[in-house]
Amino acid sequence: MFLLGNDFGCLLTAVGAYACVLYFYKHFKSPLCLIWSVLFRKNVPLKERYGRWAVITGASDGIGREYARNLARNGLDIVLISRTESKLVQLAKEIISQFGVDVKWITVDFSDGSEQVYDKIQSGLAGIEVGILVNNVGVVHENPAKFEEIPLKDIQQTVSVNICPSLRLTHMILPEMKRRRRGIIINVSSAAAFTGMAYISVYGASKAFLNSITAALQLELSGSGVECQLVTPIFVNTNMTQQWQSIDLWTLFSVGVERFTRMAVWTIGKVESTTGYWSHGLQLTILSSAPQWALETLIAFIMRLARRKVFRKQHLT
Repeated sequence: MFLLGNDFGCLLTAVGAYACVLYFYKHFKSPLCLIWSVLFRKNVPLKERYGRWAVITGASDGIGREYARNLARNGLDIVLISRTESKLVQLAKEIISQFGVDVKWITVDFSDGSEQVYDKIQSGLAGIEVGILVNNVGVVHENPAKFEEIPLKDIQQTVSVNICPSLRLTHMILPEMKRRRRGIIINVSSAAAFTGMAYISVYGASKAFLNSITAALQLELSGSGVECQLVTPIFVNTNMTQQWQSIDLWTLFSVGVERFTRMAVWTIGKVESTTGYWSHGLQLTILSSAPQWALETLIAFIMRLARRKVFRKQHLT
């Protein structure tokens, strides 16, 4: 019996050690890769490493706008893709004035979902050597809602904007990147992808799709010279998230878009997966240490509170 007890104790120790190794690998792989990259890899400028042009979707506001500005700061020429031409023209003028790079823009509405949208992009990118593709465009419906309460047009828009552009542009640009054996695809997803997101279920599911396709691409592209990075922020203060900033804990978890994007761009070529900002990485590590059911229950509770706030506000106005 004593020997059996010792054997069982050794087994539990081995299982515990294995669980600890998995935990530390999952949560500290990216920070360690960053440290390794900074200390031991040669710092090659992004333009030299990937190519002359960067293409950014959802570029007129928020994260996309700041990706464009920061990549231009690194010397890359920029292609801006979004639906509001006046904003694209203004941003192009600012980037040219501040950074002295070439800027083109393509005005499309991804929620249209038609083939003409992608035909226009393909025509606009003709002859351009794309070194960096930032799949950033995204939408979220206006208020927390049960699945059956989300208007069908919002569900269709979420699929058309959050999923299709990343697939179609990657499919369009990747073959030429592979031929040149250099380039990087950056998929801007969300921490909402890591767990069930009650009351924003379609948004969370669309981001989970992006996480899955990115993981597959990273494996497929191994040895090709082309890279694929996943970016999963928590809360970033942008125009798209204004209606959600009354949610409890927003202030605790949020970060300004300029600070977030400057660090996210700094991680390009250093890690395959990142939250984009150091505090988001720490927060995600803490949150993911909780049991999945507990995290999902907490999110649902917070979303219900936010939903009640919206309901009261609507009935008071």
